[in-house]
Amino acid sequence: MIKVYTEVLGFNNLMYRYMSLPNSLSLADLAYYTLASYLSEEYADFVIESNGIPFACPNCEDEQFNKLPCASSIQPDFKVGDGFKMVYDLEEPFEIEIQVEKVDDIEESSVINGRGFAIWDGFKEFQDYYYQSMELFKEYVKANDMNLSDFPVDEDLDIIELNKVLEDNFEELKDVYEGE
Repeated sequence: MIKVYTEVLGFNNLMYRYMSLPNSLSLADLAYYTLASYLSEEYADFVIESNGIPFACPNCEDEQFNKLPCASSIQPDFKVGDGFKMVYDLEEPFEIEIQVEKVDDIEESSVINGRGFAIWDGFKEFQDYYYQSMELFKEYVKANDMNLSDFPVDEDLDIIELNKVLEDNFEELKDVYEGE
């Protein structure tokens, strides 16, 4: 097992997860688990960097990145202190840092702790305002002829419920990205 800390950058330390993951993961699997922990429902291209080398998601459609080596073909030897950088949704990017904090022999996956609800696929600009100030967010929602009820604005992350869907979310993301 590896214990990792992931954080979506730009949201003032308000979107993060501590996770326990199998240490026999490909680089793409690490990305899928990360996205699954943030309840991502879009299947946008991503790039994940290991040791300064970028790798693209399987079947990457972005012409700027589709010539990069594929993240599913890389099996890292995870060590405490390893860091990875991920850019998800290359058109409206979310930057995510991943840090390995512990390595041992347990092979399980779960979210241990976290904060922030989910990545709002397709609504990054709204989420930027949400994590800056609730007043700015409300104004921005109103200015765009939407309602607060259109967004999951609940900051209480339910770890138990998240863990119930983590594996299914991971498998669905893997199937979509890898075409299985």
